[in-house]
This record gives sequence, structure tokens and C-alpha cells, in this order.
Amino acid sequence: MSIPNPQPNQPNQPAQPNQPAQPNPYQQTPPNPYQQPPGAVPPHGSPQPFGQPPGPYGQQPGPYGQPPAPPAPPAGPRKPTPGWVWGIGGVVVASALWAGALFATGNLGSSSDDGDGAKADLAGYQYAKNLCDVSPLDAFKEKYEIDSDSTSTTHYGTQQKGFDQSYCSRKLKDPKADADSYSSIYVYSTARWHKATDPKGEFASEQKAYEDQSQKTYTYKTKPVSGIGDEAYLVTDRSSTSGSSSSSSSSSSSGDDLNGMTLAVREGWFTIETRWSYYGGADDKSEPPTASEVEEMLKSDTRAAMEGLKK
Repeated sequence: MSIPNPQPNQPNQPAQPNQPAQPNPYQQTPPNPYQQPPGAVPPHGSPQPFGQPPGPYGQQPGPYGQPPAPPAPPAGPRKPTPGWVWGIGGVVVASALWAGALFATGNLGSSSDDGDGAKADLAGYQYAKNLCDVSPLDAFKEKYEIDSDSTSTTHYGTQQKGFDQSYCSRKLKDPKADADSYSSIYVYSTARWHKATDPKGEFASEQKAYEDQSQKTYTYKTKPVSGIGDEAYLVTDRSSTSGSSSSSSSSSSSGDDLNGMTLAVREGWFTIETRWSYYGGADDKSEPPTASEVEEMLKSDTRAAMEGLKK
């Protein structure tokens, strides 16, 4: 049998004498360490403005003497939103969705679209993955032979969003050179179909910029060429054995060696470059062609490649 717990002030217990009230440790509220008395220095060492009392609801004044923001007004009955506000909101949302769709599909600001942007003018030239197939180098074959080694011919093609590009590199041999000749002769061709940017504004500057690479013993000369494409330039680079540059086209009489020549042509948004590069050995018996001969070979074979890309 359980014995009931005696409770205070029950009739069967004697009354206790009056005692002073004891503080309840569980109901004692500890002091707030973050509460600061009026006039105390706020955090970060910024003194409270002189003579300004704390803001309402115990808020401290703002920095630099600015009063705190007033408390929000009591919530009142909500007014119905006018219909024209919902209409404007719908228009804004629809415009945002439309712009997002254009960005996602790449149709916003694309210069190759049929919209407001300029459409690429490729002048009828078709992309060819292997540029060697449309540039047989018939003019250069009159003086050189194409090296039959499989590693002597390289080519690649790439199609990107901004441009397509095709490249061909071939090593040539001079049939009059000795078998142990150290001469190195190459013809490089690069065609580019610009689909995003019109190259017209920068094409001439790119060719003329070669001249700024000239040194005391190595020079570049750029000159315009007429009768091919919308514009064309011929860049000639020479190394001078005498230490001074020369514009003569004869490499043997002036002491200047003809190291290379590049013909760059632009038609619309299509560009093509053909470069002849030569390095001859000191004891080489074969004579390199003159600058005028190389220029004519470059023109003839570049025109042939351009015609091949239009078929």
C-alpha cells in the first residue's frame, strides 16, 4: 500500500512559522550582457551622438548620427490589387521568358542570323575539310616536286560556330638539288569561312602588322595586290647577310636571302592564305626562284584553290 506524500499546509501538519520569502533560482532572470545603458559606446568603437537618446523599442541610433528607421506601421486591412498591375506583371514575365529563350537558343545578337544582325557573305565558297584536294599546286609543280613521303603532307578541317577552317601543308623538293641537300621547301594553305565577324575591317591591318616585326637582319615587306578577290596583300620576308635591309627582288645580287612569301586574299567574309617557305643549305647547287617568280606561282595556285572551293 502506497503512503501519500505529505503536502505543505496540510491539516495534519503543524503550521510553520513565518519566514522571509526565498528567491526562486529557476525564475531569476540573469542580466543581459548585450544591453547597454543610455550613453554607452556602441560596438566598433563608434561613440553615441551626444545628447541623442536611444531610439524607440530600445534601438540604438544609427552610425554617424543618423536616427534609426521608424517602426513599421500597424498592419491594416489589405486593399485589393488593381487589375492593371496584374497586367503589367504579366507583360514583364512574358518579356523575361522571351529574352531567356533567345539567349538559350543563341538567336540573340547572332550576326549570322536572318534577323537584324549582318549575315555572313561567304561569296559562294564552300567548306572543304581537305584543302589539299582543291589546291593541286600546278604552278609550283613546274619548278618543284611534291614530296611523296606520307609525313610530308598534313591537312585538317574544323567547323565551329564562329568560323570554319581548312588547312593544308606540303613539302616540296627541288629536282636539281643534291640527294644530301639540306634545303627545306614548304607550301602552306589556310582557308577560313568567317561566320560571325566580317574580316574586312581588320584584314589590311593584319597584313601590314608584319612589317613591325622587322629586325636589323630580318625584314618584312607588305604590298597590295590587285586583280584577285576584294583585296589582297603580298608579304615578303628576307634575311640580310650584310646587316641591312633591301627591297630588291634578287636574292643573289643584293646579299639578301628570300626566306618566304605569303599571299593573303579576302573576298566577302572568306579569306585564304598561301605561303611559300624556303631554307637553303650553304652548299646547295640549286638556285631558289626570284621573288617575282614566287609571286606569280602564289597568285596562280591561290586562284585555282579559290575556283575549286566554288564548285
